[in-house]
Amino acid sequence: MRMPERVFQFHGQNYHKLKRACLRHGALFKDPHFPACNQSLFYKRTPPPGLTWKRPREMCKDPRLFVDGISTRDLHQGSLGNCWMVAATSCLATEPSLWKKVIPDHTEQEWNPKRPHLYAGIFHFRFWRLGQWMDVVVDDRLPVSEDGTLLFCRSATPREFWSALLEKAYAKYEMLEG
Repeated sequence: MRMPERVFQFHGQNYHKLKRACLRHGALFKDPHFPACNQSLFYKRTPPPGLTWKRPREMCKDPRLFVDGISTRDLHQGSLGNCWMVAATSCLATEPSLWKKVIPDHTEQEWNPKRPHLYAGIFHFRFWRLGQWMDVVVDDRLPVSEDGTLLFCRSATPREFWSALLEKAYAKYEMLEG
């Protein structure tokens, strides 16, 4: 008999509880552990000029976590040299059983245009480290360059955001662990 895998909550943030609280208060989630500010991403270098943070709804009319599923062809490197993240994420896209562990509750996390009142601007992703899964919660605010493109990993489809949000979750986990 196989034991269920234990999942640890990074910074004690429980995705389901936080989402319920946001929906109850009619507010979009703002992550206090990884705020939408330059210090969250640029603790060792200077941010590019004109950097702003936007929610997917501010970047396109009909955002989606996935458009036509997940594929290795979805990904494009951002302007700041994150080819290692694109390569790792492309590998993830080849194994549905694995990406469903890394992106849990993917259908629940998806935007639903017929039920916008159920959107709370919160996502969660899981990373395997030292024999355990770590669940990392992030808000949907993403860094955008002066010309309006996502600064880091992005999808080939402008309204698809799974790769950008996954990379944000990894950046949060990496910064606070390291």
